[in-house]
Amino acid sequence: MDMRSLYHIYLPTERDENADPKDYEDWVKKNQNCLNQNFQLLAEKVYEFELRLAVLEALNSGS
Repeated sequence: MDMRSLYHIYLPTERDENADPKDYEDWVKKNQNCLNQNFQLLAEKVYEFELRLAVLEALNSGS
């Protein structure tokens, strides 16, 4: 079963007080984007499995 690599997510425990707020916000947005892409990939895979299952159930009910 082929599965594409998922995007890496790094969740901070807290913001470094010396960090630039703009840089931190950009970093958080990038992480959110990666997280959304991961969920999209997983949702597509679940949909693919549901289609396969529906086909198998249809084939078995016709026997």
